[in-house]
Amino acid sequence: MEVVKRSWTNNKLLHIAIIIRATVLAYSKVFQAGFMSWDDMEYVFQTKDIQSIDWSTITHWFTKYYIGNYQPLPVATYALDYLMNGAHPLAFHIDSLIWHVADVILLYIFLQKIQPNVWVSFIVALLFALHPTQTESVSWIAARNKVMNAFFMFSALNMYVTYVRAKHVKYLVGVCLAGFAAYLCKATAVALPLALLAVDIWLGRSLKGSKVWLEKLPLVILSLPIIYMTLHAQQDVNFLEVHHEFGWGERIAFAGYAYTQYIVQLLFPVKLSVLYPYPKGVEPIHIVYTVIALGIAALTYISYRRKWNILCGGLFFYTFNILPVLQFIQFGEVLMADRYLYVASVGIWLPLVYYTYQFLVEKSRVVVYVATAAIPLFFLAMTYQRNDIWMSEMNFWEAIVEKFPHSSVAQNSMGGVYMKEGNYIQAAPFIEQAIADYNKNYKAWYNKGVLLLRTGNAAEAVKAFDACVAIKEYNKALFSRAMAYDLLHQPRATLQDIEKVLQQQPDNARAYYLQGSSYEQLQDWPQAMNSYTKAIELQGNEPLYYLRRGILNANNNRNNEALADLTTTINMTPEKAEAWYWRGMVKSGMGQEPCPDLQMAIKRGSKEAVLAAQKLCNTTH
Repeated sequence: MEVVKRSWTNNKLLHIAIIIRATVLAYSKVFQAGFMSWDDMEYVFQTKDIQSIDWSTITHWFTKYYIGNYQPLPVATYALDYLMNGAHPLAFHIDSLIWHVADVILLYIFLQKIQPNVWVSFIVALLFALHPTQTESVSWIAARNKVMNAFFMFSALNMYVTYVRAKHVKYLVGVCLAGFAAYLCKATAVALPLALLAVDIWLGRSLKGSKVWLEKLPLVILSLPIIYMTLHAQQDVNFLEVHHEFGWGERIAFAGYAYTQYIVQLLFPVKLSVLYPYPKGVEPIHIVYTVIALGIAALTYISYRRKWNILCGGLFFYTFNILPVLQFIQFGEVLMADRYLYVASVGIWLPLVYYTYQFLVEKSRVVVYVATAAIPLFFLAMTYQRNDIWMSEMNFWEAIVEKFPHSSVAQNSMGGVYMKEGNYIQAAPFIEQAIADYNKNYKAWYNKGVLLLRTGNAAEAVKAFDACVAIKEYNKALFSRAMAYDLLHQPRATLQDIEKVLQQQPDNARAYYLQGSSYEQLQDWPQAMNSYTKAIELQGNEPLYYLRRGILNANNNRNNEALADLTTTINMTPEKAEAWYWRGMVKSGMGQEPCPDLQMAIKRGSKEAVLAAQKLCNTTH
């Protein structure tokens, strides 16, 4: 194969500069993007472990699960982003883009190590950087684990090549350390030991000797606890086996389809979506694509036997990296996702570019130059445009609903966007459609319950939450059902749900508040007091908790404690009429002047204060 020499194309620093410039341009829109309710909010606003950095939170990063994932290193970077810029999305987006740029540079360096043609390295790096399927991994804050996982995997690949050539064990130790760091980002990195076999093939090593397999054994051993913890994390939130109705025959057909369809999307990225829902059942296209997948497997074997190393290594690399996400063991709510292609795409791009270059350079070098410029520019434009969906949640879910109008996940999420905006009339049909499309969508039943609760129909909300909990004991549904029971004055039912909520969320202050309200309705004053106090300990900036504890203290003739709580409430929310009224009544009971407080309550619309003032202040107001 011809190697370009002594030309500007051999200037690696220039190539890297071009790659960086093009990548930043392609993703420049995301600097104005916000957070998505699709997991972003859970990581940033509902994860206290990123809102401060101390020994306790660092311990949590490595011992807790986050949204069904074990990923301590990405969570640590969220904490650093929060430290730098608070809950503003800009720092989070910049950080993700920096990781992506670093990935591209490492990939470019790696490609130069395994094959000599600088053009091939340059083009593959550009395709990896600019292809629109990558936007999900880069522009979605919650997908930070993918770009970080790739950084450490590509670092491991680079060190492995150095190890193979230098034969020094210190480089193999470096491979293991980088690999373990990749595991701490995303469990799919456990494909690394097998991916290294693809590198062996690219380097022309034989796979017949025992040494080439034993070299990967430490990485395999290091992967075992990560696999265990990840499976436990998925089970912890019931992500595994979401679609119980699919048998192994259907799973194999879907896996074969996905394996081939991912390649199609790389070559023809015309109908991309952030998610690809499960079909109702096996269709002819799934069978056809499974047959094609078997053909690719046969081609991999033939290329290995004939020592077509670039092709064989590429297919090995793609297969091993895509295999963990082919849903043989079902997890999550979708069949496919673009983010799963992030690392695996290298296995397709390298042989495609390598052999295409070989063919074209013999025909016309001008064609090579034009293709090198035109194809990445085309993908740059597509990526720039595709980032529109990350500019707002409405754009995001509208794009998915347009492509998959019968996706229960998308319909429900679209309804959730309208609910977030307070547009309940628009939200209702989307949520109903989500249930009609898949009546086991527990999140749709949950959203229906929330919608009914917000529109004042607590009794019907309980029925919707019942349907949700019957499918899955979803903690949010238990909590919301408890709120509905509280509104319906059913304290014992409220307590049953709250106890389950607190088992999973022992630091949920609002749950303790509802618990206190229930005990108060049951006239269990000590228990109610303990619950309100616990709520205040967990969330001391919520005036409602002080108000309810203050009223409870007042009703139990604990006037000093009541006065303190009600004063705290007033200092936090001076417009709270109820707090002024009760403080006035407490002062009256203590022999103090109540009238100024009662007058403040009257100004804020308290009818009770009017009656009290007529009695205590000699006023006919």
